Amino acid sequence: MFLRSLLFTVLINLWGAIIPIIYSPAFLTRNTKLADHGAKVWSVGVLWLLKNICGIEYEIRGLKKLPKESCIIASKHQSAWETVVMHLIFRHPVYVYKKELEKIPFYGWYLKVMSGIKLNRKGGASALKSLIKQAKNYLEKGQTVVLFPQGTRVPVGGLVEKYPYQAGITALYLACGVPVIPAALNSGKFWPKSGSGKKSGKIILEFLDPIEPGLSKQEFNQRLEREIEERSDLL
Repeated sequence: MFLRSLLFTVLINLWGAIIPIIYSPAFLTRNTKLADHGAKVWSVGVLWLLKNICGIEYEIRGLKKLPKESCIIASKHQSAWETVVMHLIFRHPVYVYKKELEKIPFYGWYLKVMSGIKLNRKGGASALKSLIKQAKNYLEKGQTVVLFPQGTRVPVGGLVEKYPYQAGITALYLACGVPVIPAALNSGKFWPKSGSGKKSGKIILEFLDPIEPGLSKQEFNQRLEREIEERSDLL
């Protein structure tokens, strides 16, 4: 499996360099929709490589629970897989990402053009205000905002005490007035946070019942954390 994982790493990096070249007009014209399309094409290639080289397939559950109107996806984050697949589930998903990612060659440059919300994790209150402002702008356009509440990839079995849920998702829930959809998954079992090894099998992503606006800060935090953690553990 190590050799297959190594081959996958080489090919995914090559694919990640080719896409910006093919979609270079997006850079020249600052065309966000074209860049978003390039991200979808890139995602198709990544998932194809995972299946045909590493033997990793996937299943999406709970699609009927997604509202037709704009919403916020609050997803468990165990691997890079969930940063890929959302591009194929939603038309123009908007990821909330840490600004340090923009320094990554090719991938980081692409982030600056496609739909996305840059977050300065050391910015304190001003960073939260910027997060809310950017999210509202995208939600008003009918786009879906995708956020990983713990702010980082969490290894399977990682405790919430060590990887706590951050304030960003709560700030968005209270300020934006749209449903938050919790999402549980088990991607870390097959594409772990650390190490180059991958394990063949089926990744499951499950969208849970929407959390409608109106709960208190404490009620929302407790429900979001409980539902994501309990379901991810079962998966």
